[in-house]
Amino acid sequence: MSTIVLVFYFIIGTAVGSFLNVWSRRLLRGQFPTGRSRCEHCKHVLGFFDLIPLLSFAALRGRCRYCKKPFSWQYPIVEAGTGLLFAALASSQLPTTDYRLLIILAFISLLVASSALIAIFITDISAQAIFDQTLWIAGVAAFFYRLFLKEFNLNELLPDLFTAFLVFLFFLSVRLITKKKGLGEGDPPLGFAAALLVGFPYALVELFLAFVGGGAAATVLVLSGKNKLKDRIAFGPFLVPAVFATIFFGEQIWNWYLGVLGL
Repeated sequence: MSTIVLVFYFIIGTAVGSFLNVWSRRLLRGQFPTGRSRCEHCKHVLGFFDLIPLLSFAALRGRCRYCKKPFSWQYPIVEAGTGLLFAALASSQLPTTDYRLLIILAFISLLVASSALIAIFITDISAQAIFDQTLWIAGVAAFFYRLFLKEFNLNELLPDLFTAFLVFLFFLSVRLITKKKGLGEGDPPLGFAAALLVGFPYALVELFLAFVGGGAAATVLVLSGKNKLKDRIAFGPFLVPAVFATIFFGEQIWNWYLGVLGL
């Protein structure tokens, strides 16, 4: 894929990341995502040149043009991360010669689902909160991604849906067994959307990566004294990166595992 195309998707990704920053922060405040952007400190309406992804933050040295108070580093990190993710998805998921409508629609659905997952990552890591709006968008977009990818072949789609449903039941069981301490209310539907996005059998790889990452982080936090064993750790910040790692490397990890088993 040409560099120009990758740069195009990177720029689109930074713009989407800018929106995700605003959307996630307004969700946490109980506000609508629409309306003019304002400085969180002085409430001054921000102009066009204050809102150019990455460039405005660099030009203003991370401070508001009007009150000089610093902006959160979340803004450039999410913008750059989303841009890099979009470019990487374009490079790995878009064919260079096949431009059929279903392939384009599948890729658009993938970008929408990925954007919703990023918003979930932000709100969950910030306040251990996952909102219904983001879950619905992630789940519906994941469904259409698999549907377009399977070219409307429902027989091929059923294993993906069944696997996602099993993941939902597994997460719900963990939540009930641990008396709602092991996983949050939004984790079962998030598990469904995440498993559906990667499909069968790669949902198993995704779960393995998420639980290993979450377990390792929990162990480090407990040993460092920052958390106690009874403290709940948000699972979304581990499941979302596991989804993207599976999208890029799931097939290699799965084949390696089968090779270890001698299959």
